[in-house]
Amino acid sequence: MEEFKQALRRVRVEFEHSLEEVMLLKDIQKLNLPSGLIENLRAGTSLRIYRWAADRLIEKGLAKPAEEILDLKKVLQLRWKEKNDPVELQPLPSYFYLKVKNGKPSEEVLPHLRDIYSLRLSKIMSFAAKRIPISMIENLTAEEEVLYEHLLGIVNAWYEFIEGREEK
Repeated sequence: MEEFKQALRRVRVEFEHSLEEVMLLKDIQKLNLPSGLIENLRAGTSLRIYRWAADRLIEKGLAKPAEEILDLKKVLQLRWKEKNDPVELQPLPSYFYLKVKNGKPSEEVLPHLRDIYSLRLSKIMSFAAKRIPISMIENLTAEEEVLYEHLLGIVNAWYEFIEGREEK
């Protein structure tokens, strides 16, 4: 279990150091980033910057995420697509779960997100039960890849045990 939690923490670190696209809401005269100084940025400009910098701009009301994933309409569409294809995982934005967690979903959106989580978890567990190689599964998020790898390891150990091939 601890190994699983560590793998999830590594995904979170990757997420925190990934790039995020933001749309500026206000003009910014100077923006000092590790990559250098950017001057005379106008509202409406789209920037792809490190997540921690994007978070600061968003907190200060200077920018918003370019892709709003917690919009009720988008979440309902995602849920509908996931529910109406019982076999395949639908594409999700990268680091979907961590983005949702950081975005603090509204009470209106939360039940629909939980449906998406449940639907995807059922599919992932089904793939693991069938021992499908991860390379053959499309549209897993980074968080789901960690889950799948660990589930598959448990399922493989189970089969080894019930088929009498486990190490003695």
